[in-house]
Amino acid sequence: MNRSLLVVTILALFILVPISSAETDEMTADEHYLMGNALSSFGQYENATKEYRLALDMRPDFSDALNNLGIVLNRQGKYEEALEVADNGIRVSPNDADVWYNRGITLGKLSRYEEEVDSYRQALAIRPNFSSAWENMGASYFDQGKYTEAISAYKNATSNDPTNAIGWYYLGTIYEKVGQYNEAVTSFEKAIEIDPNLTVVQTRLESVRKNATTTNFSQDVVPQNNTKPKEKELLSGILNILK
Repeated sequence: MNRSLLVVTILALFILVPISSAETDEMTADEHYLMGNALSSFGQYENATKEYRLALDMRPDFSDALNNLGIVLNRQGKYEEALEVADNGIRVSPNDADVWYNRGITLGKLSRYEEEVDSYRQALAIRPNFSSAWENMGASYFDQGKYTEAISAYKNATSNDPTNAIGWYYLGTIYEKVGQYNEAVTSFEKAIEIDPNLTVVQTRLESVRKNATTTNFSQDVVPQNNTKPKEKELLSGILNILK
C-alpha cells in the first residue's frame, strides 16, 4: 500500500475507532507528523499532540514537529508547555522566523509582552517582510498602551502587505483611539477598498468621519482620549484576534 494512503487510512480509523499503539509501530516520524497535522486540521488537538510527541520521540530535532506541537498546545491553552516547546524549537532552529513568531504568540498569551515583542523582532531580523509578525507586534504594543509604537508596527505590516485589509482596519482603530481621525479615515477607507465586505469598518468609518470633520473645524482643539475602560477592553480584544 502507498505510504501516503496508509497514513490517510490510519487517520480515518483513528477518528472512527481508537487504535492501539501497536498498530502504529511501523509509522515513521514523518508519518506521525503528517498524522498530527491531519488531526489538528480536524480540531483533534489532544490526539495531534500525541502524534507530534511520537514524531519527536523518534527525531528530537524535528523542527516542524516542534513548531506544530507548540501551536496545538497553544490552542489547548497549555501556554507554559507551549513555551517550553518553543524554546526547544529555538535551540533546534534559531534561524527559523516561524519558530520565533510562534514563540512570540505564546509569550503574548502569558502577558509577557516585552519578551513577546523581542521574539517578533527576532523573527523580523530573519524575515523583514513578515507582515504577521509586524501585526502581532502592533497588537502587543497596543496591549501595553504604547500606541505610537503600535501605529509604527501596523504601518510596517501594511507596507509589507498593502492588500491586508485587516491590517489597515487595526491601524485605523489605533488612529481613532489616539484621536488622529483623518488618519483613521484614510486607513478605514483603504480597508474597505480592499475588502468591501468588511461592514464593521464601514460603520466605524462613518463615525470617525464625523469626528474628523469636527476636528478640522476646530484646529485649536486638542484631540481628547474619550475611550472608556470598557471600550479599551473591546479594542484590546479585537486586536488580540491576530494572535
